[in-house]
Amino acid sequence: MRQTTMTKPNEVVREWHVVDGTGLTLGRLASQVAHVLRGKHKPTYT
Repeated sequence: MRQTTMTKPNEVVREWHVVDGTGLTLGRLASQVAHVLRGKHKPTYT
């Protein structure tokens, strides 16, 4: 059986993300930004 790993507060790494939407479609840009804001790009996302 697989176990869900719990990330400890001292293991969390905070990052800044600068978004440049030049030449991108607004909907696709919004989807990419939402993906990052939810944290789905991190390996600790469950």
